[in-house]
Parts: sequence; structure tokens; C-alpha cells
Amino acid sequence: MKRLLPYIFTSLLFAQPVLAVNGGDVIGTEVAPLPDWDARIYPNPNDGVFNIMITGSSAQLNVIVFNVIGEKVFEMKMLADHGAKIDLTSLDKGLYVVQIVDEKRGDVRTMRMQVK
Repeated sequence: MKRLLPYIFTSLLFAQPVLAVNGGDVIGTEVAPLPDWDARIYPNPNDGVFNIMITGSSAQLNVIVFNVIGEKVFEMKMLADHGAKIDLTSLDKGLYVVQIVDEKRGDVRTMRMQVK
């Protein structure tokens, strides 16, 4: 499992999910198509307070924030075509992965965010 974590985290950072694992070795990746909608995080880097803006969709989306070891540290639902201000000042400084998921269509947008 320890050998697998860097591959999973790398796939989150670069939006390429791990296709299959055989005995801890990655045997391939599959590039997922980008969703029709767009998402922005600003400011980035930030002090733990940031905005998310979604455009081009009217669906309800899940916003999930992961730390560098893949633990979920925050989750919320938001309506697309709206913005949200998120306060995560309780988080440690460092790099985080923000995933925005449209569960109905299966679309996922993955972005990096740095808390300074």
C-alpha cells in the first residue's frame, strides 16, 4: 500500500487516474476527458481562505479537499454557476488537492492549491 500511495497522489495531481495495479506496480493510465464546465480557485496560493467559481454548469457539485497523503480534510456541496468562499484556515500550510465532482454526469475537475 505504501508503494501505491505516491502513484495515487500523482494521478490526483495530474488528473490521470490509475487504470490498474498489479502487485503494487502501475501497469497503465487512462486520460479522462475534461468536463464541459470550468472551475477556478483564487487566490492561489492563499492563507486558507479562497474562492471557487464554477461556470458552464447548473448541476450540484461536490467540492472535496485532500491533503498530500490523500486524507479528505474538507467536503461540501455547491451549486454550479455560483461561487463559494471557503475558510480552511485551520489547515496546515502546504499543498492540497481540490476535486470538484459532478456525480450525475461523472465529471471530475482536479486542481492543486497551496496554503501559505
